[in-house]
Amino acid sequence: MPTTDAYWMNRILFDIHHRDDHLHRYRRDPDAYMAPTPLEPSLKHAIRDNDIGAMYLAGVNPYLLRAHCLGLHIPESVFLQSLRCAGGEGGN
Repeated sequence: MPTTDAYWMNRILFDIHHRDDHLHRYRRDPDAYMAPTPLEPSLKHAIRDNDIGAMYLAGVNPYLLRAHCLGLHIPESVFLQSLRCAGGEGGN
């Protein structure tokens, strides 16, 4: 069962990439965009800093993570490396 934190993180990523003008607002000031969301700062920082591994471990939907990387033009190699590190593979 997803946690409340995972719900809010998923919601942020969904809205950024599926609602008009949300991506622009997020890019302009991620911290201000996420300010009204009831998440602890470390989880907001994971989103803001594009810490894919931390978001995955926090319960973010993998499809939303992938869409987030595509929407922000994060290279696939960075996406995969972050997941490998989160999985304990250390990048191997």
